[in-house]
Amino acid sequence: MKAIIHPGQSPAQVEAQRADCLRQRNIAAKFHYETRRQADLWLKLHAQYAPADTAAPYRAAAMALANQWPHADGTLIALGCGGGEKDLVILDALPPDTHFVPTDVSEPLVLKAAEAVPGSKPLVFDLAVAENLLAFIGQHAGPNRIFTFFGIIPNFCPAEILPQLRALLKPEDRFLMSANLAPNGMAAILPQYDNGATRDWLAEFPRTHGAGEGAVKIGIEQDGSLQHIAAHFSFEEPCVMDANGEQFNFQPGDDLRLFVSYRYTQQSLSETLSLHGIVIEHSFLSANQEEGVFLCALQ
Repeated sequence: MKAIIHPGQSPAQVEAQRADCLRQRNIAAKFHYETRRQADLWLKLHAQYAPADTAAPYRAAAMALANQWPHADGTLIALGCGGGEKDLVILDALPPDTHFVPTDVSEPLVLKAAEAVPGSKPLVFDLAVAENLLAFIGQHAGPNRIFTFFGIIPNFCPAEILPQLRALLKPEDRFLMSANLAPNGMAAILPQYDNGATRDWLAEFPRTHGAGEGAVKIGIEQDGSLQHIAAHFSFEEPCVMDANGEQFNFQPGDDLRLFVSYRYTQQSLSETLSLHGIVIEHSFLSANQEEGVFLCALQ
């Protein structure tokens, strides 16, 4: 099986984006999922540190959606599907003739998700920057669409990703998303990120781009009314990192932001989505209330 690659993911454009990230000292999430090794490190991390009781809200959301879904031959479009495990929970509750279109910025991950469903159409694109995305998806997905958006919103400033998402949705579509919550404050969930497996995964980007010695430092930061976990690579020796034919010099003490994970409360998520014309209709929470699945519609 081969993935279908969006034109915006051409090698030249990806390299230009990589250079922009190094220039701005802020690495886009997509560059942590490019290679098979990165995908394997992420899957290992997810298996080790993902909370164990999060399956229930996905099953509950799947049943709620299935009970109101009138189409026998719709299409489930999984945005940022990763390995696809959560999206497949939704698919299993839908009619058997539902088509599956897994999408991700990582070709290794989207192919892994596609393996579980014969006849699926894996697509590779970067939701954050891809142009003409609705038309591209339309070439490979039929009508009667359900979009899933699991595990993606934490890794972006909402003002960057939600306009792109909103542009894909039509009033007749159904939309399921997940969000990471912090019901007991950020310090309680910090160990899920501040650990060796996360550092190994995130260090792969600087390691393979010539960063030399350095340390991945993980902590809590504030962005307006929202808080997020942030990971930075702190350089410990001079080095030159290359991308798109350009060289970027770093000195000891310099900093490269690798990763963010925004956390919400139910209220702050509702307020954030409302700013972009999306309303939560039903909420399904894990037992520890650190992960929520939300059935949404357009305002």
